[in-house]
Amino acid sequence: MVSAGLDPWYPHTIMNKPSLPPPSIRWPVPGEIITHGKNAYAVGEALGRGTYGATFACTDQWANSLVVKVLIPHRQTYEQVRVNWQREIASLFTLRHPNITYVYDAFERDKTFHIVVERCGGSLSTLFSIADYDGYAWVPPIARCLLQAVAFMHEHGYVHKDIHLRNVFWAYVRDELMTSPTQSVTFKIGDLGVSRFEHEVQSDNPTVPWMVAPEVLNPSEFGQVGKPTDIYHAGLVLLAVAMGIEPTFTADEILRGVPRETAEQLPSPFGRAIGRALRRHVHTRPATAFEFWRELASP
Repeated sequence: MVSAGLDPWYPHTIMNKPSLPPPSIRWPVPGEIITHGKNAYAVGEALGRGTYGATFACTDQWANSLVVKVLIPHRQTYEQVRVNWQREIASLFTLRHPNITYVYDAFERDKTFHIVVERCGGSLSTLFSIADYDGYAWVPPIARCLLQAVAFMHEHGYVHKDIHLRNVFWAYVRDELMTSPTQSVTFKIGDLGVSRFEHEVQSDNPTVPWMVAPEVLNPSEFGQVGKPTDIYHAGLVLLAVAMGIEPTFTADEILRGVPRETAEQLPSPFGRAIGRALRRHVHTRPATAFEFWRELASP
């Protein structure tokens, strides 16, 4: 059994210059039991690995289906990763909402940073391969969950800043009377590592290039990055859901308003509501996530 307490920091030479993780970094392995306080996590299969870390399936002693996200330094100091990790878990613990992925635990272990969150079934992008997929049927339930989460974040002063198809997830709601948790589905926003208080937000490019908002490309013309940017990104997500594909827009098309024009081709009320969310100037979009939802839900 491995203890996951507070580990020593990297040596001084590593902490003061960007560095790849040293060879001593040890990833979780399937079958391993990680303990932290009174919690014990049985590690399952690796789910994915990227530049800044990896994710692994796991279960706790209550048989909850979870994911452990392991963050490592990459072209960053250990302290920089620590700050990002602390910011993400602060956001997750603050923003506890049914439509935001639920954080169970967070700790340092073996010179890496761990976050344990609920396991979802998959991202919205995986829905498009469903047989007889009908995007118009999926828009209202996804929009209701997504926009509730956005409204909750905004009410607490946060801006997600990078909402896209791969960090909005579908998840089964567990029925305690059934052995299988496949009874109903809900939708949740995850990946709050880039979330900031609105006054801290900068005009960084998002993870997905075609989801750049006009105000990122030309703030002097279209306004400042902030809560309206989340509305724009939510509009792009719902446009993709309605179309059943992941569209692509160039920077020039974004500046010319092609995403809005594309949305306006959808039937009412989707075309009208999503098109307004995709307006280029921030002050012309719905003022709140609830206003966006109300327009979507109107006949």
